[in-house]
Amino acid sequence: MRIYQAENYKAMSRRAANIISAQVIYKPNCVLGLATGGTPVGLYQQLVEWYKKGDLSFAETRSVNLDEYLGLSPHHEQSYRYFMQDNLFDHIDIHPENTHVLNGLAKDPNAECAAYNKLIAELGGIDLQLLGMGHNGHIAFNEPGDDFGLETHVVDLTESTIEANKRFFESRDEVPRHALSMGIKNIMNARRILMVVSGEEKADIVCKAFTGPVTKEVPASVLRNSGGRQGRPSQAGGSRCDRMRITGAQVFDLQEGFVQRDICFDGRLLSGSSADGKTYDASGCYVIPGLTDVHFHGCMGRDFSDAEPEGLEIMAQYELSRGVTQICPAGMTLTEEQLTKICQVAAAHRAADKPGAALCGINLEGPFLSMAKKGAQNGAWLHAPDVAMFRRLMAASQGLVKLVSIAPEEPGAMEFIEAVEGEVTVSIAHTTADYDTSMEAFRLGARQVTHLFNAMPAFSHRAPGVVGAALDTPLCNVELICDGVHIHPSVVRAVFKMFGSKRVILISDTMRAAGMPDGDYTLGGQAVQVKGNRATLSDGTLAGSVTDLMKCMKTAVSFGIPLADAVRAAAVNPAMAIGIFSRVGSLEPGKRANVVVLDQNLDVKDVFFRGELVSR
Repeated sequence: MRIYQAENYKAMSRRAANIISAQVIYKPNCVLGLATGGTPVGLYQQLVEWYKKGDLSFAETRSVNLDEYLGLSPHHEQSYRYFMQDNLFDHIDIHPENTHVLNGLAKDPNAECAAYNKLIAELGGIDLQLLGMGHNGHIAFNEPGDDFGLETHVVDLTESTIEANKRFFESRDEVPRHALSMGIKNIMNARRILMVVSGEEKADIVCKAFTGPVTKEVPASVLRNSGGRQGRPSQAGGSRCDRMRITGAQVFDLQEGFVQRDICFDGRLLSGSSADGKTYDASGCYVIPGLTDVHFHGCMGRDFSDAEPEGLEIMAQYELSRGVTQICPAGMTLTEEQLTKICQVAAAHRAADKPGAALCGINLEGPFLSMAKKGAQNGAWLHAPDVAMFRRLMAASQGLVKLVSIAPEEPGAMEFIEAVEGEVTVSIAHTTADYDTSMEAFRLGARQVTHLFNAMPAFSHRAPGVVGAALDTPLCNVELICDGVHIHPSVVRAVFKMFGSKRVILISDTMRAAGMPDGDYTLGGQAVQVKGNRATLSDGTLAGSVTDLMKCMKTAVSFGIPLADAVRAAAVNPAMAIGIFSRVGSLEPGKRANVVVLDQNLDVKDVFFRGELVSR
């Protein structure tokens, strides 16, 4: 789950419209789940504007709406069919036969609901579902107390909903008392979900929905459980533990740090309790969530930029053995042709659900970087920030690109950030940008800094640069390579003190020599020499790392970072950064049973991946 905070309603509408337009561009024949009400009007206006400018076409798009009042004709000014025609459909090139809204005049409402469920299935499911949220936390017309397992159904509207909607009618008495609505099950089956909420009066319910417990009394809270519920094949050499209780360990807790308690899982998911099944004695050990590496290039002699399916499988299995259960491998500055191959191989790997750590995204560390601060990137293939090129790569990856690096001082960079910030996390990297330039990039939507301090101006008292701007931007996260080579221990400690543990993302930045002996290797087509834990180009430039993320986390602790803070930086924060924290990154019931057992020396003892003990 990823939360965006906009400056005002217009900015929120534009950001939401960006996300929807990207879906249409990447998959022109996509199925959009659409919503009505006051909140989405602005984003629909933005989509219409882009269509009229020629930036967007809905000619192949299909749509299904969430709900409709029972008893209102499609021509009634307060019907949701009328709303959609008036605010969107009549102003774009979507074919009328491709727009679907429940029939409020259906003679058999239950049969209409059943037919709508069948329709959604025949369309292949919903690619992106747009939602608003009511004052009581309802989504669509799913009211507090409604079952999360419901599909499209007839709804008795609550008094609070009737009261909230009376502003659209001449009197309260005219508000319908019943509606047809998609159920929570329909909504949760969507491949992506986008919720827009506006207005101070909804602040309390937003807080309850996204920081409180998942409960039927706040229907929107169920969204915290969304995403990625498909199964995976068993890991080679592992053993399935359908029910497991891990006892005796100090367990990572989001609020308390480490507490002694049991960890239970039932099949692939963590659970609140497990009365039977196997018991794993972890006395004297630490239990933490599986780590997420959002920035690494390779390991075991393989590199993500090679675009080799076998190599990606080898890397994923190595990472899993090191307690990294989710990976977001990074490309380099390469030709668009090679970057396209990388994206295609990653998409195929994910679709095939290969063994090893789950591939949850792609990190594009190039080519939109500065020549002056290119580091180990190949300057011959640097490219001006290009929205169209980025979207071609996103399409080739089937939507897997989660991070893109950019030097904000480059021509067109600011326009690029503003155009794509709703589609991907933009990270400042390999840059000569000063403080003011960096602040403008953050204002436009950049939200991360790639390997802080490396390949950027130094942080000084008169020229704070990117580092100072990031510090002054509360929503900005910073990557840190904690391998004992890239960053001095004192600076590591300073970063955690300045930014706080919730904003630091530990990364490995490993190249193909990780897990391999000293010798000669390559990175992005350039020769690299590895000796000990140092990898350099022929001119001495650091060329990535050879220290995996788990070792980086252990190194951070050796530098004086509290273990709980280091775990947060390696497991929680990176999962949040790429929008997968709803299902991984912490040890909460309902999340993936991705669990790592560390001994007293913080060395990996065992790894459980989706409930399975992985042989190492």
